[in-house]
Amino acid sequence: MAVLLAAVLAQAPGPASLTLSRYRLNLLVDESVDADTLRSLAGSGTVLWLSTRSNMPRDSTLDALKSFPEVWLRVRPPLVEAHARQLARAPRVGLWVDATTLDLSGWHHRLGPRPVAVEIRGPMDVDVARRVSAVRPSRVAWYSRPEEATLAGWGEFVQLPGAKLMGPLAMDGPVSGGGAWTWRSPTSRGVVWVDSKGRVPAGVVRRIRVRELLEESALVSLFVQEPATELEIEVGADPESLGYARAWVERLEAAVSGSAR
Repeated sequence: MAVLLAAVLAQAPGPASLTLSRYRLNLLVDESVDADTLRSLAGSGTVLWLSTRSNMPRDSTLDALKSFPEVWLRVRPPLVEAHARQLARAPRVGLWVDATTLDLSGWHHRLGPRPVAVEIRGPMDVDVARRVSAVRPSRVAWYSRPEEATLAGWGEFVQLPGAKLMGPLAMDGPVSGGGAWTWRSPTSRGVVWVDSKGRVPAGVVRRIRVRELLEESALVSLFVQEPATELEIEVGADPESLGYARAWVERLEAAVSGSAR
């Protein structure tokens, strides 16, 4: 009987519609988007990455940020007192900084004790790892060209504090420096930015940048294979792009609501 039941289950079709206990949808948005539109993108699993040019978002934008469960604000030196006063209104907002700015007198500390997400572009070496590690980041993203993605750099990267994102990277292609990609970080999880068919090392989560609404069957298959898969959308300021992002939020929220029934 047990063998028969196993055979029946193996032949049974997967779920016809998407149901999720949770999701993580990373939205890359510019500060030019008005507050009401920005607020419409908030969901239980939306992570907002807000780019700024001035370090000083509008008051209405800061109020809209309260609708999101997780927010990262792009800031750059110089950071003046006026910036610190403005951002004091949003104490939950994390700082999103470029690794090349981290040796500039600890400027980001002027915003108080906040989580920090660091973005590294280019080679990873001991000096870069030292500067990044010194700020005890909550998140680290490393974007490199194929020739820069060495095993030595990977070794430094996985030992950094915080959750990590690496990409773009062809995990099934040749590796600079020889050897194979493995995830051996005892303190944090890893995320690799790939396309929907990309492979990642065992123990690492995929982040997929989506540019269209996937068919239900494709989306179900994606999350059945890896329930922790993260999605990412680069959101423009035009109505079409904003509507597309909103459609994704609504679709994922419906999947979470469906699983709770």
